[in-house]
Amino acid sequence: MNKRYLYALVASSLIGLQTLKAEHVNINDTIKTYNIDEVVITSSTKETNELRLLPGAVSILSPQAIAARQIDALKDISAFVPNLYMPDYGSKMTSAIYIRGIGARSSGQSIGLYVDNVPYLDKSAFDFELNDIQRIEILRGPQGTLYGRNAMGGIVNIYTLSPFTYQGTKISMSMGNYGTAKAKVSQYSKLSENVGISVNGYYDRNDGFFINEYDNSKADKEESAGGRFKLDWRITDKLMAQYTFNYDYVTQKAFPYGQYDPATGAVQPIRINDPSSYWRRTLNNSLYLEWKTDQFTLSSTTAYQYLKDDMKMDQDYTELSIFTLNQKQKQYAWSEELAIKSNTKSNYQWSFGAYGFYNSLNTDGPVVFKKDGLSGILQKAFDDMLANNPKAPKLTVLGDESNQIYFPGNFDTPTHGFAAFHQSTYNNLFIDGLSITAGIRLDYEKAELTYHSAVDSMKIGVQMGPMNMTLPVNTVMDGNISQDFLQVLPKVSLRYQCTPGTFTYVSVAKGYKTGGYNVQMFGDLVQAEAQYELQSKFMPDGAKKPGDVKDVASYKPEHSWNYEAGIRSELIKGRLSSELTLFYMDIRDIQLTSFAENGSGRLITNGGKANSYGVEVSLRSRITEGLTADLNYGFTHASFRDYVFTDKNEQGQIVETDCKDNYIPYTPRHTVSLGVQYTKLLHNKPIDQFTASAQFTGAGKIFWTEKNDISQPFYGLLNAKVGVRKGIVNLNLWSRNITNTDYQAFYFESFNRSFIQKGKPFQIGGEITVAF
Repeated sequence: MNKRYLYALVASSLIGLQTLKAEHVNINDTIKTYNIDEVVITSSTKETNELRLLPGAVSILSPQAIAARQIDALKDISAFVPNLYMPDYGSKMTSAIYIRGIGARSSGQSIGLYVDNVPYLDKSAFDFELNDIQRIEILRGPQGTLYGRNAMGGIVNIYTLSPFTYQGTKISMSMGNYGTAKAKVSQYSKLSENVGISVNGYYDRNDGFFINEYDNSKADKEESAGGRFKLDWRITDKLMAQYTFNYDYVTQKAFPYGQYDPATGAVQPIRINDPSSYWRRTLNNSLYLEWKTDQFTLSSTTAYQYLKDDMKMDQDYTELSIFTLNQKQKQYAWSEELAIKSNTKSNYQWSFGAYGFYNSLNTDGPVVFKKDGLSGILQKAFDDMLANNPKAPKLTVLGDESNQIYFPGNFDTPTHGFAAFHQSTYNNLFIDGLSITAGIRLDYEKAELTYHSAVDSMKIGVQMGPMNMTLPVNTVMDGNISQDFLQVLPKVSLRYQCTPGTFTYVSVAKGYKTGGYNVQMFGDLVQAEAQYELQSKFMPDGAKKPGDVKDVASYKPEHSWNYEAGIRSELIKGRLSSELTLFYMDIRDIQLTSFAENGSGRLITNGGKANSYGVEVSLRSRITEGLTADLNYGFTHASFRDYVFTDKNEQGQIVETDCKDNYIPYTPRHTVSLGVQYTKLLHNKPIDQFTASAQFTGAGKIFWTEKNDISQPFYGLLNAKVGVRKGIVNLNLWSRNITNTDYQAFYFESFNRSFIQKGKPFQIGGEITVAF
């Protein structure tokens, strides 16, 4: 397989060198050097402030920065942005982003994602290929006023290239160790002065980085492909339309977890006996309309999104046959946003908007208990149920002919919502340079759950003295429940621009993350219901009815108040710019992930109060002509204020741990990145351009549990890239994790066992790009 890719790579380079002419090179694109102020773009459809003067913490990645830092997916921006951490673990379905201690492993996202003004409503689709990106904006802190639901930690805005800003064809191919291969092709052209189209596609694969020693196979082999079509039409001088169609496919082996020994710190080899994989299809359709006059800009964004996936998981993550999950999701969503904002040169700027969405999600998630699960977990649950009653019969858990028990579960969780928002900015308030921005959003959302869960093919052997009998267990749970959420999200900020290149600001904003339902723990609920029915038959006096589904399966919204102060300054004009931010967050009803009582599913709970405070520093410098450097550092102290963690010990006893002042899990205390990029143009030489870049990123200390008893110390990764250009051909050598740092990317517990996924090892490869 690798030889075929090598032959294609060589053939493409030879064809490109022989048939393409250097005079077709877009000089502005191929030799552009990095400038610390090169991405000052104000294309927001709602914001009343210029991006360069936004009173908040903002990080912007340009195409040059994206290429130099080898950013191929969202997880690659981790630590490049202060206090942003997106671990690379499990599968592309698991795409949690943490900013300033705010994040989510299992529930809906806490960070909003927009691509070309279209909101992505489910973080199951967050991990995708970043192809032909114009820029990435990361706004840290609550952005609910303009962006609404689940923007509690911040917003990531991604904008793709337009055929009006770039024309040409690009072809690139890359290969590396571990069977890594990637190919990209794109075509951007103007059909006329008013119409432009673009088409691009990619294919990406690797053979996996970790071995499953159970069958000596790769535990995380991956393959993905996709493409995007965009049509830009400038209908009149005032009216424009943009239609975008995007499709992505991914299939991978997944969840390469090894059992972890907390006493020694050793991670055992992966030994998973049941299939563990992830398969996904996503489709995104959007139509953006904009009418721009001298007085205002009116915009409409209409989007349709479709997702279908299939996850197979060996939920005990060992070579034992305990239990498995095969979860399939089918989702489609519509969203519409109308916004109008002022477009005058006056001191007063305003913005109004309305937003609505409908998201339909069906989850089919049957849990299958196998022979070791029957004789171990389920049998122990029934033994514990009758342990304190000497007169109780002996119960033996029996399965079907294959010695399995099937727990079907099907869940419809449609949600819909509406919002109205407004923001005003008044510049030069009382004195020159002083401005105030105030905004408010009224947000309503309704979440429903229609559930069907059952115990299928389960029998109980009953022994009472000399009598033996077998009873079938037919427990079915059907129902429909709903929740309504209504929120008012205000935000106020003051900015003072003391010089053209320096301003300070303070802001106060409310953050909000919606509540929802725990569909993955219905296996536990139906088990509890089955146990109750058996207790009612044999020991009615001791039967305890399980809690109501609505109370057990739902979790509440998470809220925060965010206080922020910062300064942004160009310390040396054209040479050095800086940004300093201080923040404090008061968090209520923080959403945390744990395993359900019997261990057969994940559970979102609300964990009381917490706070998060810290500092963020960014420096960007043009040292000499062609040599630039940047430093980004973030410190976060995110801890609980009144959270009590409840767990079971090995004897099945309930144990409570007071976690007051403990750090919130999965939040690095420090994130740091240091990058250097050098570009040299050469004349009358065998090559036209030489580039080199190196980046160090670090994160830690990261506590993995609420009890803070297991953690990942601070670790650092070193990446580098070096390349040359001759005419229209670029050749690059790239490497990641050069020092082969051994670190933990993810940790969790199941059935009193600890599991770790390690980070990816040293990678190296080459890339050829032809642009004409």
